[in-house]
Amino acid sequence: MSAPPPLRSTFVTVLAWVFIGLAGFATLIAALQNVMLQWLFLPAMQAQPIPPTPPDFPMPMHWMFGHFAWFFRAFLLLSLITLVAAIGLLRRHEWARRLFIGLMGFAIAYQLLGLAWQWWFMGSMTTLMHAPGAPADMDAVMHGFLRAMQVFATLMALGFSVLFGWIIQRLRRPSVRDEFRPWRGTPASP
Repeated sequence: MSAPPPLRSTFVTVLAWVFIGLAGFATLIAALQNVMLQWLFLPAMQAQPIPPTPPDFPMPMHWMFGHFAWFFRAFLLLSLITLVAAIGLLRRHEWARRLFIGLMGFAIAYQLLGLAWQWWFMGSMTTLMHAPGAPADMDAVMHGFLRAMQVFATLMALGFSVLFGWIIQRLRRPSVRDEFRPWRGTPASP
């Protein structure tokens, strides 16, 4: 006789449903973006090539313009993987719990690397803000605006990193892990 199955925690169920909703919506949006990219923008860009970026553009902007289609493709793939992991989490599959923990770890790394990228990118934006004939205080205003955006993005990235870390910590608890262990019912009596 085996042990009875553990009770299903509300935490895992709510987490799974929240991410099914978010990842499902993100997958739909990403699929539509990729369809538009493939059918509208890329053929138009091949028919009439975009002129090269000016040589005084900062390096992050050259890189972004050179690889923008891959951002849409990667977002679609990541959305699909998250949707599959969330559905597996709801069904209490161990592989889904591990995949979800990995996705949360990736999300933390993405937030922190994106934060560094954003500070680098926004720092290079100030070189483009020098408009000829602009008021004298425009540079100071734009610099203050960009700095406020950086501070807000930093707080958001740190907040999401803490949230994702908390989710990882909760999914690694023994009581939650027990929900994902294989359970075999008692054999039927003859």
